[in-house]
Amino acid sequence: MNRSKSRLLAFCLLALGAVSAMAQSWPPATVRIVVPYPPGTEPDVLARDLGNALSKQTGKAFVVDNRPGANSIVGTEVLTKGEADGSTLLMVDRLAVVTNPVLYAKMPYQWESALKPVSDLAGVNLFVGVREGLPVKNFAEFLQYARTAPGGVNVGTGGNGHVNHIGMEMLKQAHGLNFSYVPYRGVAPAVLGLLSGEVDAVMAGGMVMQAHAKSGKIRLLAMGDTQRAMYLPDVPTLAEAGGKPGTIPSTVFALFAPSKVPDAVVTQINQAVAKVMDSSQVKGTYAVRGMDVATSTPQQTLASMKKDAVRYGNIIREAGIKLE
Repeated sequence: MNRSKSRLLAFCLLALGAVSAMAQSWPPATVRIVVPYPPGTEPDVLARDLGNALSKQTGKAFVVDNRPGANSIVGTEVLTKGEADGSTLLMVDRLAVVTNPVLYAKMPYQWESALKPVSDLAGVNLFVGVREGLPVKNFAEFLQYARTAPGGVNVGTGGNGHVNHIGMEMLKQAHGLNFSYVPYRGVAPAVLGLLSGEVDAVMAGGMVMQAHAKSGKIRLLAMGDTQRAMYLPDVPTLAEAGGKPGTIPSTVFALFAPSKVPDAVVTQINQAVAKVMDSSQVKGTYAVRGMDVATSTPQQTLASMKKDAVRYGNIIREAGIKLE
């Protein structure tokens, strides 16, 4: 073997050894989970629960880093600059990842090449809620009201292009409704706008809606899953309520790593996450909060995202939603 081949072989063995050592050493002493949403939101709570469970399992520190802004772009860009050792991860609504390139003319990254899916984590059912004084008692009456009321219905969203904006646009297109959108800086402020009477309707997850629904301050008319939620059993599914199935989207929060992280490390993270998420304690905790544990392989997450990119991209283009 000549000298150049020997050097090449030595380099390859060294690289393989480095990857192997990296995989065996995950997690490093501290892992940062970037959450591109404010504290107290569903993904923030999910990330903190996940971090606590992984910390107990591994004995290492997991720290949540909230980086809200620009429909999750700010936090996602932070992840793209993370190291290759799996020390920086991202918890984000995967729908936002695939729709942002359609919503924004300029993006600081391309998700297909900048991110590596690790696993789905939890699905969140979305509910259509209306303010207490709106003159509708059920979803059928809401549809009629939104078609005929002068000026239509003022709908609060978590921001232009947010999943609840896209979801209400899906209802609008499918049922021929008249909506005017009022963007807020997040879902929680949109729900507060509903409580104060600033807007007529909001689509949001159960965690931010259920307390107000149980007190009678918000009337929940329908939810998007095919089965009723155990924590809000009186709310009918969209099909039961007389709506067209599939016109309330589901929100799936997923975990991502920077693209430079080796596949072997991603596999190890995936396995660690699957182990903690499969525990009865975690499943029970999330069920009470309105979240369903939904882990996956990296390949399954990627396949779902590609399908969503086509479906929701078409909805956004048809609605003419554009952001700067």
